[in-house]
Amino acid sequence: MNNNQPIPYELHPLCTYFPRMGTTDFDALKVDIQSNGQTHPIYTLDGMILDGGNRYRALCELGMEPVVIEYTGTNPTQFILSSNLHRRHLTQGQSAAIVSASQNWATAQAEGNLQLRMVTPSDTAASRAKLSGVGQRTQQMADKLVKEASEELIMEVIDGKKSLITALKEIAPEKPEAAKPQTAPVIEEEQEESGEEQNDIVNEQQSIIEALQAENAAMLKVFEADDRVSASIEEVSKLTEVNRVLNSRFNDLMAEKTEAIKVANYWENKFLQLETELKKQSNLNPQ
Repeated sequence: MNNNQPIPYELHPLCTYFPRMGTTDFDALKVDIQSNGQTHPIYTLDGMILDGGNRYRALCELGMEPVVIEYTGTNPTQFILSSNLHRRHLTQGQSAAIVSASQNWATAQAEGNLQLRMVTPSDTAASRAKLSGVGQRTQQMADKLVKEASEELIMEVIDGKKSLITALKEIAPEKPEAAKPQTAPVIEEEQEESGEEQNDIVNEQQSIIEALQAENAAMLKVFEADDRVSASIEEVSKLTEVNRVLNSRFNDLMAEKTEAIKVANYWENKFLQLETELKKQSNLNPQ
């Protein structure tokens, strides 16, 4: 295989839910494969790459024959999530969006297929949050994105081009401008009743829109707070580890100090003993 040959495999839809490697990471992968060979196989499903898209591309560019294995399990969604989700450098929003999008794809495929429905158990926000490793509110926010946003916007979040919160704000309904009051013309009674009915409908729709906006704003504040709490917990964990290292180093230094004092005392005693011996000899042999 050479660089001029077209790549015969396309990416499976589940594989596309993981961002492609950046230039730096991809170049490092090529160097590793060139030095150590292909250490992990490429898995395919239905003639498409399920796992190993970056490895496959690197092998093609290096002109190396890839080792390809057909996936024979029963839960490709779980397979690709467990293989990639926690070994990638992903934000919480990306992880949550990937899990939501993958589960949404799996649910669509399972319609009318009892066997697939039985191996797609992540049907609650709590189970999806456990799978993605994020807070349940963050996972609910990702579920809302996948349910209501366009495929393009979902992929922008998955690729890290937009944050989850920013994307959600884009799909929130915009508040319409308030209608300017107008002087009611003198019209027939039937027309007045029709106008009042239309105003009632407009006011009702306006109330619904305002309620949706208030709900979305409240949800975003809760999700943002949840992300800040998660970030704070992560920072506390880092500081705790730093504190542990410093305490360990402090204890080592104290132990070294104690040992140094013991050595100093030992040589001080030796010096005093030698001084005493010299005085005794001087008294025994006066000049």
